Amino acid sequence: MILLNPPGSVTGPGSFKYLKQMQKNLIIFDGSNFYHGAKKLAPDIHLTSFNYRKLVECITGNTDNKIQYCVGEIKRERDNPKSARMYAGQQALFYNLEKQNIAIKKGFMLKTEGTYHEKGVDVRIAIDILWGAFKNEYERCFIISSDTDIIPAIHDAMDLGKAVIYVGFETFMSRALKANCSDTFIITKDIMRRCAS
Repeated sequence: MILLNPPGSVTGPGSFKYLKQMQKNLIIFDGSNFYHGAKKLAPDIHLTSFNYRKLVECITGNTDNKIQYCVGEIKRERDNPKSARMYAGQQALFYNLEKQNIAIKKGFMLKTEGTYHEKGVDVRIAIDILWGAFKNEYERCFIISSDTDIIPAIHDAMDLGKAVIYVGFETFMSRALKANCSDTFIITKDIMRRCAS
Protein backbone atom coordinates (compact mmCIF):
# COMPACT_ATOMS: atom_id res chain seq x y z
CA MET A 1 0.00 0.00 0.00
CA ILE A 2 1.23 3.48 -0.82
CA LEU A 3 0.23 6.12 1.71
CA LEU A 4 0.30 9.59 0.19
CA ASN A 5 -0.36 11.64 3.32
CA PRO A 6 2.28 12.09 6.05
CA PRO A 7 1.41 10.82 9.57
CA GLY A 8 -0.90 13.19 11.42
CA SER A 9 -2.27 14.89 8.30
CA VAL A 10 -6.00 15.47 8.00
CA THR A 11 -8.21 14.39 5.16
CA GLY A 12 -11.80 15.50 4.81
CA PRO A 13 -14.79 14.15 2.88
CA GLY A 14 -14.03 13.69 -0.78
CA SER A 15 -10.28 14.18 -0.29
CA PHE A 16 -9.13 10.97 1.38
CA LYS A 17 -5.72 10.66 -0.25
CA TYR A 18 -5.03 7.00 -0.70
CA LEU A 19 -4.50 5.30 -4.02
CA LYS A 20 -7.82 4.02 -5.30
CA GLN A 21 -7.30 0.31 -5.02
CA MET A 22 -9.21 -2.47 -3.36
CA GLN A 23 -7.58 -3.13 -0.02
CA LYS A 24 -8.53 -5.22 2.94
CA ASN A 25 -10.14 -2.86 5.43
CA LEU A 26 -11.03 -3.43 9.07
CA ILE A 27 -13.26 -0.80 10.66
CA ILE A 28 -13.69 -0.81 14.42
CA PHE A 29 -16.39 1.25 16.11
CA ASP A 30 -15.98 2.05 19.78
CA GLY A 31 -19.73 2.09 20.37
CA SER A 32 -19.78 4.44 23.34
CA ASN A 33 -17.32 6.89 21.73
CA PHE A 34 -19.28 6.85 18.48
CA TYR A 35 -22.61 7.38 20.24
CA HIS A 36 -21.44 10.45 22.17
CA GLY A 37 -19.58 11.92 19.19
CA ALA A 38 -22.49 11.39 16.82
CA LYS A 39 -25.06 12.80 19.25
CA LYS A 40 -22.97 15.91 19.78
CA LEU A 41 -22.52 16.38 16.04
CA ALA A 42 -26.03 15.51 14.85
CA PRO A 43 -28.39 15.06 17.83
CA ASP A 44 -31.49 14.59 15.67
CA ILE A 45 -30.20 11.42 13.97
CA HIS A 46 -31.56 8.09 15.27
CA LEU A 47 -28.60 5.74 15.65
CA THR A 48 -30.81 2.65 16.03
CA SER A 49 -31.77 3.03 12.35
CA PHE A 50 -28.54 4.60 11.11
CA ASN A 51 -26.79 3.24 7.99
CA TYR A 52 -23.43 2.31 9.50
CA ARG A 53 -22.27 0.46 6.41
CA LYS A 54 -22.87 3.52 4.23
CA LEU A 55 -20.84 5.61 6.68
CA VAL A 56 -17.99 3.13 6.46
CA GLU A 57 -18.09 3.26 2.66
CA CYS A 58 -17.81 7.06 2.85
CA ILE A 59 -14.77 6.70 5.09
CA THR A 60 -12.90 3.94 3.25
CA GLY A 61 -13.86 4.78 -0.31
CA ASN A 62 -14.90 1.22 -1.17
CA THR A 63 -17.53 -1.39 -0.35
CA ASP A 64 -15.31 -4.32 0.70
CA ASN A 65 -15.13 -3.70 4.43
CA LYS A 66 -15.04 -5.87 7.54
CA ILE A 67 -16.86 -3.94 10.28
CA GLN A 68 -16.89 -4.50 14.03
CA TYR A 69 -18.94 -2.65 16.62
CA CYS A 70 -17.57 -2.90 20.16
CA VAL A 71 -19.79 -1.95 23.08
CA GLY A 72 -20.58 -2.82 26.68
CA GLU A 73 -23.60 -5.11 26.88
CA ILE A 74 -26.51 -3.81 28.91
CA LYS A 75 -28.32 -6.30 31.15
CA ARG A 76 -31.95 -5.93 32.15
CA GLU A 77 -32.38 -5.46 35.90
CA ARG A 78 -35.52 -6.41 37.77
CA ASP A 79 -37.63 -3.43 38.93
CA ASN A 80 -35.31 -0.96 37.21
CA PRO A 81 -37.14 1.06 34.50
CA LYS A 82 -33.93 2.82 33.41
CA SER A 83 -32.12 -0.44 32.70
CA ALA A 84 -35.20 -1.70 30.83
CA ARG A 85 -35.15 1.39 28.56
CA MET A 86 -31.40 1.12 28.00
CA TYR A 87 -31.69 -2.60 27.28
CA ALA A 88 -34.50 -2.08 24.76
CA GLY A 89 -32.56 0.67 22.98
CA GLN A 90 -29.44 -1.45 22.73
CA GLN A 91 -31.37 -4.44 21.41
CA ALA A 92 -32.83 -2.22 18.67
CA LEU A 93 -29.27 -1.11 17.84
CA PHE A 94 -28.03 -4.71 17.72
CA TYR A 95 -30.88 -5.67 15.37
CA ASN A 96 -29.92 -2.81 13.03
CA LEU A 97 -26.24 -3.76 13.09
CA GLU A 98 -26.97 -7.43 12.42
CA LYS A 99 -29.15 -6.49 9.42
CA GLN A 100 -26.11 -4.69 8.00
CA ASN A 101 -23.85 -7.71 8.58
CA ILE A 102 -21.78 -5.91 11.21
CA ALA A 103 -20.07 -8.03 13.87
CA ILE A 104 -20.91 -7.07 17.46
CA LYS A 105 -18.12 -7.47 20.03
CA LYS A 106 -19.43 -7.14 23.58
CA GLY A 107 -17.81 -5.88 26.74
CA PHE A 108 -19.85 -5.42 29.90
CA MET A 109 -21.37 -2.66 31.99
CA LEU A 110 -20.29 -2.30 35.62
CA LYS A 111 -22.68 -0.46 37.94
CA THR A 112 -21.12 1.46 40.82
CA GLU A 113 -23.12 3.78 43.06
CA GLY A 114 -25.96 3.90 40.55
CA THR A 115 -23.75 4.80 37.59
CA TYR A 116 -22.89 2.44 34.71
CA HIS A 117 -19.31 2.19 33.48
CA GLU A 118 -18.26 0.35 30.33
CA LYS A 119 -15.54 -2.26 30.83
CA GLY A 120 -13.53 -4.49 28.52
CA VAL A 121 -14.19 -2.62 25.27
CA ASP A 122 -10.79 -0.94 24.95
CA VAL A 123 -9.08 -4.28 25.57
CA ARG A 124 -11.26 -5.91 22.90
CA ILE A 125 -10.38 -3.19 20.39
CA ALA A 126 -6.64 -3.42 21.13
CA ILE A 127 -6.70 -7.21 20.72
CA ASP A 128 -8.52 -6.96 17.38
CA ILE A 129 -6.08 -4.34 16.07
CA LEU A 130 -3.10 -6.52 16.99
CA TRP A 131 -4.55 -9.89 16.02
CA GLY A 132 -5.77 -8.60 12.67
CA ALA A 133 -2.36 -7.12 11.90
CA PHE A 134 -0.49 -10.26 12.96
CA LYS A 135 -2.81 -12.54 10.94
CA ASN A 136 -2.70 -10.16 7.95
CA GLU A 137 -6.49 -9.75 8.03
CA TYR A 138 -6.32 -6.12 6.94
CA GLU A 139 -4.10 -3.57 5.23
CA ARG A 140 -5.92 -0.53 6.62
CA CYS A 141 -7.58 -0.39 10.04
CA PHE A 142 -9.97 2.51 10.69
CA ILE A 143 -10.47 3.25 14.38
CA ILE A 144 -13.64 5.15 15.29
CA SER A 145 -12.58 5.84 18.85
CA SER A 146 -10.80 8.49 20.89
CA ASP A 147 -9.60 6.10 23.60
CA THR A 148 -5.87 6.67 24.08
CA ASP A 149 -5.46 3.30 25.83
CA ILE A 150 -5.30 1.65 22.40
CA ILE A 151 -2.26 3.65 21.23
CA PRO A 152 0.29 0.89 22.07
CA ALA A 153 -1.70 -1.57 19.92
CA ILE A 154 -1.80 1.01 17.11
CA HIS A 155 2.00 1.37 17.24
CA ASP A 156 2.48 -2.40 17.11
CA ALA A 157 0.16 -2.71 14.09
CA MET A 158 2.01 0.07 12.29
CA ASP A 159 5.32 -1.66 13.07
CA LEU A 160 3.88 -4.66 11.23
CA GLY A 161 3.37 -2.48 8.16
CA LYS A 162 -0.33 -1.72 8.58
CA ALA A 163 -1.97 1.67 8.13
CA VAL A 164 -4.10 2.68 11.11
CA ILE A 165 -6.42 5.60 10.45
CA TYR A 166 -8.01 7.59 13.24
CA VAL A 167 -11.62 8.56 12.53
CA GLY A 168 -12.84 11.53 14.54
CA PHE A 169 -15.68 14.05 14.48
CA GLU A 170 -15.48 17.65 13.34
CA THR A 171 -16.77 18.64 16.79
CA PHE A 172 -14.04 16.67 18.58
CA MET A 173 -10.64 15.32 17.58
CA SER A 174 -8.20 13.51 19.84
CA ARG A 175 -4.79 15.10 19.42
CA ALA A 176 -3.12 11.99 20.79
CA LEU A 177 -4.85 9.62 18.34
CA LYS A 178 -4.25 12.02 15.45
CA ALA A 179 -0.53 12.22 16.30
CA ASN A 180 -0.09 8.46 16.69
CA CYS A 181 -1.99 7.11 13.66
CA SER A 182 -1.00 6.88 10.00
CA ASP A 183 -3.68 9.34 8.95
CA THR A 184 -6.94 10.95 9.99
CA PHE A 185 -10.48 11.09 8.60
CA ILE A 186 -13.07 13.58 9.85
CA ILE A 187 -16.77 12.74 10.09
CA THR A 188 -18.79 15.86 9.33
CA LYS A 189 -22.44 16.66 9.99
CA ASP A 190 -23.11 16.38 6.25
CA ILE A 191 -21.69 12.85 6.16
CA MET A 192 -23.83 11.84 9.14
CA ARG A 193 -26.99 13.20 7.50
CA ARG A 194 -26.24 11.39 4.24
CA CYS A 195 -25.98 8.12 6.14
CA ALA A 196 -29.16 8.53 8.18
CA SER A 197 -31.76 5.94 7.09
